[in-house]
Amino acid sequence: MNGSDADETSAEAPTVGDGVDDPVVEPAVTEAVASTATAAHARLKGIDRAVRPDRVSSILVAVGAGPHTGATVDVAREVADATDAWLELFHVVPSDEALVDGDATAVDGDGDVDEYAAAGDRLLSAARDRLGDFDRVDRWLVEDLTAAGAIVEQSPYYDLVIVGASTTGTVGRFVFGSTTDTVVDDAEVPVVVVGADGETSLDAE
Repeated sequence: MNGSDADETSAEAPTVGDGVDDPVVEPAVTEAVASTATAAHARLKGIDRAVRPDRVSSILVAVGAGPHTGATVDVAREVADATDAWLELFHVVPSDEALVDGDATAVDGDGDVDEYAAAGDRLLSAARDRLGDFDRVDRWLVEDLTAAGAIVEQSPYYDLVIVGASTTGTVGRFVFGSTTDTVVDDAEVPVVVVGADGETSLDAE
């Protein structure tokens, strides 16, 4: 993993502070992973990019078909609960240009954008269902050349980005392969990388 200057969160870190200007990002992530049974770990990268370390009001959550996605959504909800943040469930499908250029070869099948969009919509629905009664949430399906590019481009509009750990799966690689490393390196805000404790793929059937 690139940018490995941040430590893995641990259950021993302090709780989210109530005082004005108290840092909340690190404690919120630590508490989230400690209270999420599906997560093996969540590593916070780029904390120095936080414009307001005392506030998390919006979180971009990368949703894909990888084995860490369920845990990623679970951790995101815990962080949002701790900080009163809004979640944006974000899925990227290959654009027509990506399909023509062959940039989406990591994605299974020979489908067109509409087929990928339909699959992406099912994933977003499954992610939304996983959040249960949590209601501070939107969903966004985006077409782009690369998932990493889309996430990085949108990162300045959020306080935090949460992604799943790298995976070697074919569909998951488009969202969570080298994408994870690129997002960690290039996002303009802190990034939380979640590793699942076992398989937590979303049921998007």
